This record gives sequence, C-alpha cells and structure tokens, in this order.
Amino acid sequence: MTAPTHPEGSADPVEAARASTSTSASTTRGCPECDDLERGRRLAAAARDLSKVTDFDVLLARHRARHGADS
Repeated sequence: MTAPTHPEGSADPVEAARASTSTSASTTRGCPECDDLERGRRLAAAARDLSKVTDFDVLLARHRARHGADS
C-alpha cells in the first residue's frame, strides 16, 4: 500500500506548503520586516501549523506588494 498523497502530490502537507510558496527567493534583501515574516513562516511550518503558514503567506504577499508600490 502506498502513502496517501495530498493535492499538491506530496505525502507531507508541510513540505507541499513549502514547495508551493517558496518565499525566500523573492524576499527583498535588507528588509527587516521581510526577514521577520519569513522567520515566522518557517517557525510555523516547523510546528506544522499550516493555518499560520497560510497567514504568513498572505502577510508576505501584502508586504511585497508595498515594496512594488514604493519603487
């Protein structure tokens, strides 16, 4: 019998969340708020709190949108 898979194709939902929203590559360098949000997301993923991971994804997206508006 095989391990159950999730819609993302990964047997581990935390790994799937990490793969689907790799945020570290798009974080603005030198922005302390980006760093804090990334750190919080990694801690939530390590704690397997997918709700918090999603919350941090939303906060990161909103924060990054402000970076674009500042340019």
